[in-house]
Amino acid sequence: MKNTKRIALVAALLVMTGTMALTAQTTYKIGYLPSTVGQALTQAWRIGIENALKENNNTALQSLDAQMKAETQVTMMDDFINQGYNAIILQPIDAAALTASVKKAEGKGIHVITLNTDTLLPHAACVTMDDYGAGYLVGETMGKSINGKGNVAIIQSPPGAQAGVEREKGFRAAMAKLYPSIKIVGAQNGLWNKDKAIEIMNSFLQVNKDLNGVFAVNDNMAEGAMLAAESAGRLADVKIWGFNGQKSTLALIEQGKITGTAYTNAYNQGAAAAKYALDLLKGTKKKGAKTEIVTIAPFAAMKDTVAQISAADRW
Repeated sequence: MKNTKRIALVAALLVMTGTMALTAQTTYKIGYLPSTVGQALTQAWRIGIENALKENNNTALQSLDAQMKAETQVTMMDDFINQGYNAIILQPIDAAALTASVKKAEGKGIHVITLNTDTLLPHAACVTMDDYGAGYLVGETMGKSINGKGNVAIIQSPPGAQAGVEREKGFRAAMAKLYPSIKIVGAQNGLWNKDKAIEIMNSFLQVNKDLNGVFAVNDNMAEGAMLAAESAGRLADVKIWGFNGQKSTLALIEQGKITGTAYTNAYNQGAAAAKYALDLLKGTKKKGAKTEIVTIAPFAAMKDTVAQISAADRW
């Protein structure tokens, strides 16, 4: 009788130990590392990631703030790697600077999903806006609105930010192909920053007495351009376009102060990145030899179309 009880107790302990081990094995640590946590876009990505992970009780999410410094982001990538994270969702500040970190993580068996900006070597996936296509869409729409002639300028991203580079390429391609009579009279790096964009827009306005359009490759910079044009009393004369589709910019489009933006549902983008990571970790998706590109389609949000974006999808 005693032996029977002892065997039953040992069996129960073995089952419990096995269950604990299984739980430990299937609890995934996922790191989120954007360029900064202080932007509407990166906050919306995080919310999308969190919403996707709510359906999985066996995940733990850690978010870090690189404060727009590539060297800080490299250090934080090392922290995630050394702490044995299972997957990292990364928005690289500089594609070249973060390539070695991504390679190191993948070499340790850590899945890396990049957001918007890809890196130079293969990794699990890049979940991105259609940067080139949306840039082309902005160029096509802006050119039509100024009747295919005039002067336009670009407020650029930092040179290492591939997403911004592709947006500008698409815009320039549309101008070159569709509107040869439109002249691009200036292009300056706005550092993704509203205050820097105000400074640049003031310069554009001073140098160009007839400025018809400005493409800022993110909404923060478009809002800065709008403030500068408004202050100079020239807002009605300049078609200002942004990119991303954050809530504050959509409101300014409704007010007629910004012409348009290439809107992407950032909640969906963050959720898509998290789901991709989970599928890899659970084995329902296999990693390929090349980086898989997952594209979130853009939408031209203007005064006559912005109402189509529901309140729930405004970030």
